[in-house]
Amino acid sequence: MGSRCMVHQALDATKQFSTADYSQRTTVFDLPQLYTKPSVEALRSALYLLTVEPPSWEADGNAKPIQPRVNPDGVAKYLTSIIASRLSWIHDDSARETIWGMASARLSERSGRTGMPAVSRTFQIPTGSRNIQIVLHEPSLTEDNLGLKTWASSYLLAKRLHLVELPSFPPGVQRRVLELGAGTGLVGIAAAAVWGVKVHLTDLPEIESNLAMNVRDNGQVICQGGGIATTGVLDWSDTTNPASDQGRYTIILAADPLYSPEHPALLVQTIGRYLLRSAEARVLVELPLREAYAPEISDFVLRMRALGLETSDQGEEVGYDDWGGGEDGGLKEVRCWWGIWIWKELRPRP
Repeated sequence: MGSRCMVHQALDATKQFSTADYSQRTTVFDLPQLYTKPSVEALRSALYLLTVEPPSWEADGNAKPIQPRVNPDGVAKYLTSIIASRLSWIHDDSARETIWGMASARLSERSGRTGMPAVSRTFQIPTGSRNIQIVLHEPSLTEDNLGLKTWASSYLLAKRLHLVELPSFPPGVQRRVLELGAGTGLVGIAAAAVWGVKVHLTDLPEIESNLAMNVRDNGQVICQGGGIATTGVLDWSDTTNPASDQGRYTIILAADPLYSPEHPALLVQTIGRYLLRSAEARVLVELPLREAYAPEISDFVLRMRALGLETSDQGEEVGYDDWGGGEDGGLKEVRCWWGIWIWKELRPRP
């Protein structure tokens, strides 16, 4: 059977067989084998077929990873054989490089989230009357830049925004929103689109360029919601320029911002600098309840109270993400705590 026929057979099989049944799904033996010296077109088609799509994070209790279209048995070995092959029958150098690059990308997609190549994820965010779609680019994870990935807590907080009752602000006071540790920008972009407000999304220099790109790419959905979004670099340890009242914000957002013992102090310090001292001011936080970071969460809560803030509402909820993988290599359940903080001394009393 020719290489092209093999690929067409594989494509037809993806429509015919259930993706939940490995025994009937297309196997690597249905794909072009190197000993047959398959064409560039045949290899490209096979490698497209082996693409692993990012899983859906819908937290409905039945969330499942998107099943690959080819039985995974032997796929890693198949991809490695392509990477190791000289592909000597292909005389075009750029074509060989393309095939090696595609095979390497497919292998990376099967190496866990830390080894995953750049991907785009699509998130459905409720506004109260409809859903909006936010598409985020996530670069490959390099060094320790965890802000280049989207996390379950961000998705949960973004979906909660339409349920938050924002207070009425006095005449002349503009709703200005600041996101700290914005990462890929899901929460801040959602806030601009759902609330129709101006949001300034911030993170460290190595994160901000991808953050800015995601804001630009979602400009249409932000504008349709009546919002404005900007980005900038904000280092929590930098206290050289304390914010004036004109530089303070009525709402501060933060999702999954605690990754080291130093973070609670730095985060609360930054909140204190940038939160408007007003009865209408709010801080919305969502934290995953990771056992390893329980001390940081406790420290954060104590420091927020010492700053003069208290929770007006709080709760727990469950989401899913693909960090670490769950059962069968799929999604992992993530329990999170969310809280809305206000200035204690300015809280309206009955």
